[in-house]
Amino acid sequence: MNKTVTINISGIIFHIEEDAYESLSKYLSVIKRYFSSTEGGNEIMADIESRIAELLQQKLNAGKQVILLEDVMAVQELMGKPEDFGAEAEKTEEQQSAYREETVYNERIKRRLFRNPEEKAIGGVCSGLAAYFDVDTVWVRLAMFLLIFFGGLSLWVYIIMWIIIPEAKSTADRLAMKGEAANVNSIYKSFKEEAEDLKNRANKFGHSMREQNYGERVRSNAGIFLSNLFNVMGRLFGLVLVLIGGALLLAYLTSLTGITFVSSNSDLQHWKEVLFQSQGMYALSVLAFIVVIGVPVFMLLYAGVKLLFHIRYSNRWINLSLGIVWVMGLVLAAYVSVLTIRQFGENARTKDSVELHLPSDTIVVKMRSGLDLIKTLQADNSDDLENYLSKNHGGYAFAEFDKTLGILGYAKLNVSESSSDSVELVIHQSARGAAKKEANENARAITYHYEIKDNTLFLDELFLVEKGVKFRAQELELKLKLPKGKVVYFDKSVKYLLDDIDNTTNTWDGDMVSRRWMMTEKGLKCLDCKNLTSVRDHDEADDADKNIEINEDGIKVKDKESEIKIDKDGIRIKTEDGEKVIEN
Repeated sequence: MNKTVTINISGIIFHIEEDAYESLSKYLSVIKRYFSSTEGGNEIMADIESRIAELLQQKLNAGKQVILLEDVMAVQELMGKPEDFGAEAEKTEEQQSAYREETVYNERIKRRLFRNPEEKAIGGVCSGLAAYFDVDTVWVRLAMFLLIFFGGLSLWVYIIMWIIIPEAKSTADRLAMKGEAANVNSIYKSFKEEAEDLKNRANKFGHSMREQNYGERVRSNAGIFLSNLFNVMGRLFGLVLVLIGGALLLAYLTSLTGITFVSSNSDLQHWKEVLFQSQGMYALSVLAFIVVIGVPVFMLLYAGVKLLFHIRYSNRWINLSLGIVWVMGLVLAAYVSVLTIRQFGENARTKDSVELHLPSDTIVVKMRSGLDLIKTLQADNSDDLENYLSKNHGGYAFAEFDKTLGILGYAKLNVSESSSDSVELVIHQSARGAAKKEANENARAITYHYEIKDNTLFLDELFLVEKGVKFRAQELELKLKLPKGKVVYFDKSVKYLLDDIDNTTNTWDGDMVSRRWMMTEKGLKCLDCKNLTSVRDHDEADDADKNIEINEDGIKVKDKESEIKIDKDGIRIKTEDGEKVIEN
């Protein structure tokens, strides 16, 4: 059992063994005596104690709360032993001062990239890069300025560097930024350089402008100008970030409120119920949205406020924690997305065919409005559905049946030639699912009604997916197969039911209604389309084709004013002025 002592070093409390305390106390006393006659010795000792406190903190962990003698010896080894910097007690003050000048050395280590808070204009990124590459800060700021405004480098690059590059807060960080080890010698050297720099600045300020070197003056003025420019730019940029962050925050809160507190009658609530596999999956998606979108929005706004009001406070642990939370949000979002997309991984398509017996060669196609279907369904939200159907002719709608949803979709009609002498109606139902069997079940869950009366085919505008079945891209396509010579008449009610029907005149679906179309070898041909522009143009093209004859005698092309004939004897051109022969 060893006796422990509680000490305070640089504001940090440590529990240390008695023998370790004695060694550390003696070590600090020697250093203090060594720098007692040095100008700024108290500041040097404060930096040295702060560095020692950092090293001692690294020796502690959850299973070790007491500083041991070997820990103190290891710290002394890193900081430098008294004999390394000539701290023998018997030396005189003059000898110690001279020895300090001879023994101060600069142990080089690998440079580390930090943001330099002591020379920062906005975030200290440029001054940190200058220290890392050992160049003047002025040139780095000038290069950054040119790249942002003329080289295409986005401001977001600077923001990202500001976020990911840590700030040099401790003496060890500032020395590591320059590639120097944080020991007694380097701390003394750093302090001495700063003091000399301050002294030189004061001397330069006292000299007249005539005695200054012109190049130095230009560089100094350029540095001041760029520093002030970056300060102004920083505040303006902060204002822009605040405005952007505020707008994004408002949109974010609005979206979040719409997601979590949406009314039971809204389309978003319906999609939430039919798209996600379970309520738990929906809750996870909302949580992922809150984290993935919310963290960057708040950080953007926070960065803008700091720039605008020149706030220098920064907490590395908060930034690190938010970064970890955001990454976890991304992982959660990816997890929910993959599981949801997997529900649409397989596709299935079913087909039902029925033969239509008609009393004549002409079949009339009419559509029953979706409003009629709504009346028969007696859905709880019939009024909302009627309002939706009156404004839309595509997409999906939702019918509520005692808190259970049924999906309503729009059917599509196409026409093709039949391979038999019978008129057929083929109903294709398609859907997706996590597996082939599930996709097939989702397709079979589609309900559709049609009716044939005499020579009239009544088709429903909508199909219904069974109550409680999830949305899996259910679709229904009707195909009317006609033998050659059969005629179909499209009632004007089927205008939005037709789906890009092929015809000989390439007529738009909307122009095919209220007309008769006969199935031919080339497809549907209009029988009463004399006043239809698209058909008239096609007929004129057909007339032009009739003026061209190709046979074994050659090729003959004629119009109202001339005739050209090409055969084995040559080319003959007939006009009103006569005939001209061009021989081969």
